[in-house]
Amino acid sequence: MDGLGTSRCLCVACIEKPLTFPSGGFELSAYIHIASTGTRHMALMLHGFTGNKIEVNRLFVDIARALCRNGVSVFRFDYRGHGDSPLDFEEFRFEYAVEDAENALKYVREAYRPEKLFLIGLSMGGHIAARLAAFHGSEVSGAILLSPALNFVELGRGLKSSAPKVGKYYILGPNRLSEEGVESLSRYNALELADRITTPILIIHAKDDQVVPYTQSQQLFEKLQHKDKKLILLDSGGHVFFTYESKTRVIEEIVNWIKQRI
Repeated sequence: MDGLGTSRCLCVACIEKPLTFPSGGFELSAYIHIASTGTRHMALMLHGFTGNKIEVNRLFVDIARALCRNGVSVFRFDYRGHGDSPLDFEEFRFEYAVEDAENALKYVREAYRPEKLFLIGLSMGGHIAARLAAFHGSEVSGAILLSPALNFVELGRGLKSSAPKVGKYYILGPNRLSEEGVESLSRYNALELADRITTPILIIHAKDDQVVPYTQSQQLFEKLQHKDKKLILLDSGGHVFFTYESKTRVIEEIVNWIKQRI
């Protein structure tokens, strides 16, 4: 067992390299982890709002490497306005992230031709993963939602009431986002798509999440009509699984869940 609770396979080390792919007239920054077994099985990672393809405390890097060691190649990238990709954050729109995710899905399928492709989304990325599962279900083999921000109508209302506003911008810590950007988030509720989702779903959420209530995950789980669904509620770990124990548990659950389906 390695330090993150997952078994290391006795195989050649994964190939890791940066690249870009096109979306919305831009070249988006991405990173690929290619397993020694090739790209037959893959995962597409979708980061959170204000996050990036590395994610807090290297969560996405550690998940990607654990999967890669277990024969699953991984593609992670930055939406427009995030990480190393073009546009300033203040220009971000939720629709850009959805379009970027759809284009990433298309790129991965065409460039690597995986037999099975899984989605892994954190926070806003969990919302987008649910959306892709609803509208592109035939193209994915399952979706893992980590602390998913599913009801942006509710979350957007809270953001607008709590974030300071200067001119046409809402101030979000070290960032600012235009009124149009905040409104673009506030229009979407992935809970309404539950009856369209037929792919296997794993949801992991911590009960002490102060950013997105874990009750949103419970609501989606209850609304899903199919049986291949699993909800794991952790007692602690916060929104991004900031403790070693919670992070280790999340990685172990993801690796095991995907391995059962390949």
